[in-house]
Amino acid sequence: MLLIQLLQNRLLSNSIYTGIALFFIGIVPFVFNILVARYFGKELLGDINISLSFCLIITLFTTNFFGTNSNKFLSEFRGRNQLENFNIVFTTSIFGPLLVNTLVLLSLYFFWDVISTKFSLNKDFLVPMMYYIFGRTYYIVIRKIFYGTNLIVNYTFIEILTDIIILFGIFFVCQLGNPKFLIFSFTLGYSFFVFIGLIILFFRYKSITKHLRPNKNYNRKIVLRKYFKYGLITMIGNVSSAGTSYISMLFIGFYLSNSEAGIYSSVIAIISIVMFIPRLLSQVLLPEISNLYGAGEKKLLRKTILTSSLFLLLVGIIILLPFFIFSGKILSLFGNSFINGSAILRIMIPAIFIRIISVPIVTFLYATKYVIYPNIGGIMILFSSVVAWMVLTPIYKLNGIAFGYLIGVIIGIGYQMITGLIIFKSFSKNISD
Repeated sequence: MLLIQLLQNRLLSNSIYTGIALFFIGIVPFVFNILVARYFGKELLGDINISLSFCLIITLFTTNFFGTNSNKFLSEFRGRNQLENFNIVFTTSIFGPLLVNTLVLLSLYFFWDVISTKFSLNKDFLVPMMYYIFGRTYYIVIRKIFYGTNLIVNYTFIEILTDIIILFGIFFVCQLGNPKFLIFSFTLGYSFFVFIGLIILFFRYKSITKHLRPNKNYNRKIVLRKYFKYGLITMIGNVSSAGTSYISMLFIGFYLSNSEAGIYSSVIAIISIVMFIPRLLSQVLLPEISNLYGAGEKKLLRKTILTSSLFLLLVGIIILLPFFIFSGKILSLFGNSFINGSAILRIMIPAIFIRIISVPIVTFLYATKYVIYPNIGGIMILFSSVVAWMVLTPIYKLNGIAFGYLIGVIIGIGYQMITGLIIFKSFSKNISD
């Protein structure tokens, strides 16, 4: 009973802090798109967002590999009180992205002419994009480490300061009237986060590991094999799922115009605010479920998933209904020329609702031994969306992009939820038995 109360208190506390942090995270792209749209117009907005989408696709590979691994295994090995295993994951998550980023940025630099032409990227954005990729990679990885080590209060504090720095930078550049420096606004904030984050982790290391027990019989190769296997599997699925919206922007750059990319960017900015709900719960639930799974607390794990599922069902309906009804008025914040995107937003809202209600059951699969299934679903999302875009975009323009996204979510997340419910039912039956 005491353990249940402690878990509920920790989940509530972590949810509140994560909610505050994600509010600021969601505000940044929203304000960014509004300011760029009003100061520079929808064509430049589309141009910059195509470049940022390309950067985000690249960083997704590294951040999902090292970030998801650190979140899961740091929590799991804390739950099992295994010091050496914890240290292996901790050091690999810190230094691994450095090697990967070096190779990625060198490739980007030497093949920039080909890449920029192929993906309709602004050739003047090479240097700011390189800094952005490096800074965002470590920003995400360190954020995941904070969750894996339960330093969420510390994370929330520096996240708020980071987002304030980014917002100030965006506003300053807009006032300056030079769009070349817009991407540097993000890099400045990410650099601050990484610097302060590493300092906090250094000084809090002893308190994080004080309850962990040394194990002379640990096997580094086994731990790393498990780390890389899980990382590769989750990376493929997560990149396929999370990268869908970024890839859709590249499709717009290829098939349509920068102006239409600007309209789509305004819709994505609205969606990014709504998506704070599933992001909030997934970030909080993954380390908790991993911890409970590692500690063998199956009954408590089941109760956590059932409670969070009911909560998200109610919240999803309450939050999304006003966005569907007042889509045109909401998009007018970017300017009157963006109201045309209201149909796109309405098409995509059902997909967001499906994503919201799927979080607990999909997170359960990610945090336990069933990680292969949500990753298959992620691949299905990407594949079905790309096929739909190739067919629908030339005919239906931006509406085709929105329908392609919806089709991908229905197929991919539908598979994840059905598979997850079957496994969870068996899991729950084993508990009662």
